[in-house]
Amino acid sequence: MTENLTIEPDEIIGPVPVPEDDPHKPILEHLEDLRWCVLRSLLWIGLGTAVTFRYAKEILGWLIQPVGRVVFLSPVEPFLAYLKVSVIAGISAASPLVAWEVWRFLAPALFRRQRTPIFPLVPLSIGLFFIGGWFCWKFLLPVGLKFLLSFGSETIVPMITVSSYLSFAGWLMIGCGLAFQMPIVIVGLARAKIVNPVMLLQQWRIAVVVILVLAAVITPTPDIANQLLLAIPMMGLYLISVALAFVAARK
Repeated sequence: MTENLTIEPDEIIGPVPVPEDDPHKPILEHLEDLRWCVLRSLLWIGLGTAVTFRYAKEILGWLIQPVGRVVFLSPVEPFLAYLKVSVIAGISAASPLVAWEVWRFLAPALFRRQRTPIFPLVPLSIGLFFIGGWFCWKFLLPVGLKFLLSFGSETIVPMITVSSYLSFAGWLMIGCGLAFQMPIVIVGLARAKIVNPVMLLQQWRIAVVVILVLAAVITPTPDIANQLLLAIPMMGLYLISVALAFVAARK
């Protein structure tokens, strides 16, 4: 008689690796963790907003320096402007803690070798976003406003409201902050083997065209000076990103 041999799947493909800290929770427990992650993040944002509301006047004065002076057309507009500035400043101040909460939720689902390269990217991404916003406030906004206000005349007097200026400057600063995320995106794509750094270097002409298009979309004015003001540092970031992608691809 021959014995009835049974072969386990693990003997063929080996044990299926799982993250070290994954407790195999049911879906409801994961949703509970997500709920607490969201609640704690909102708590940090609320605390940041409450703290920065005390300095809303100083922050708003700093933001309107490129334009010099703004006006308001309704009695509640200044209060709403201070509230908007406080919320934005609160989110910015709480962003490291919010990123930490998101990391605490996602980390158990990652392998230890995956956590090591991802964790340093979180503070780097936040830092690049703030650098992009500062670059916009320091260089891009003054040049763009000077160009746009030059169309005024004796019969067309500029009267910028505080709400319209915050919308204009806020979206522009956010766009620049997102544009400065280029090194994070390219390095991540290189680590995932989606892009090849050699290909990125060879296709630099296409990259220049894409950067010029993005700069034209982000900048508020159609003149080439403003576009180049944003496109030149983005081209520098692209070269730095390709160099980092070579390092990431080797690892």
